[in-house]
Amino acid sequence: MNMQTSEVPALSNRRELLFLYDIKMGNPNGDPDENRPRVLPDGTYYVTDVRLKRFVRDYFKQKGLDILVDNIEGKTTNLTGRIVHYLQAHGLKLADGQDLVKILLDAFIDARLFGSSLAFKAEPVKDSAGKAQNYAPKPEPKTLTGAVQFNMGEVLHQAEAVDIHGSSVFASDSGNTQGTFTSFYGLRYALIAFSGVANQYSAALSSMTPFDYDRLMLGLWNGVRSAANTRSKVGQVPQVLVSVEYHPGEEFQFGRLHDYVKTESRNGKPALEWASPDDYVVNLQLLCERLGGQASKISTIRYSLSPDLHLAEPVPSDWQPFDANAWM
Repeated sequence: MNMQTSEVPALSNRRELLFLYDIKMGNPNGDPDENRPRVLPDGTYYVTDVRLKRFVRDYFKQKGLDILVDNIEGKTTNLTGRIVHYLQAHGLKLADGQDLVKILLDAFIDARLFGSSLAFKAEPVKDSAGKAQNYAPKPEPKTLTGAVQFNMGEVLHQAEAVDIHGSSVFASDSGNTQGTFTSFYGLRYALIAFSGVANQYSAALSSMTPFDYDRLMLGLWNGVRSAANTRSKVGQVPQVLVSVEYHPGEEFQFGRLHDYVKTESRNGKPALEWASPDDYVVNLQLLCERLGGQASKISTIRYSLSPDLHLAEPVPSDWQPFDANAWM
């Protein structure tokens, strides 16, 4: 089992995240109809917060952490089935009410970070004696509000959609001599920005700790990169991660830090022709100005940057580097 959260104080101060990553010749988040990159009516491409959280969860699982939103041995299951599997795997009795919620929060880091609706369905299970019974958990509370909430991610510049056509090695049936044709939809290149807020009051309810928060930062940075084992995500690279941490007791938050990030051409190429970080500069000047205007409320600002990134100006000297590659 994971570290018992009851032994660690919950996060006590509000924090905000800015996270930028890029993708080249890939699909950051396909739509449910044709699996094309998701796009708004004004042409802005976007990525859902659900997709970002999936990157983080998958990375946690790779690092050996238990996650609530997961399958069982590669097979899909409902929430009740996931809990039953966990309880039985760890020799725990079937639980209910507040006891069940405490087990969930102690066990699953994604429940502490992102919450869950806890919509359980009745599930037939067998007790230790092999006797069948119907398990219909009634948790208290019935909903866990996530301590961490993300805005929808947005591509920060004009991006070009591409249709990539190819053919598979295998024929569609044994009588054919040629492979079948395939189509893949993606973006030529895109720099994607997310903003997030970690709320200290929700953290107190979900037992999310500062240690969980730091692991979230690692999950963001490494999750998009480790997701590159699929064709549509193979071109993803983390570029910028900024954590703004307020003094205890402060209620202030910006809410959309990515609004203060601008991109500018570095070599005269229009944004539609960008193909890598060498083609543009990321300008954080407005972000620095906004943060500077609230300096009395801010305790610490930590950051990680890709070595491939070009900034218009160096980050302020009082920002503290964060090693996003060191698992803890």
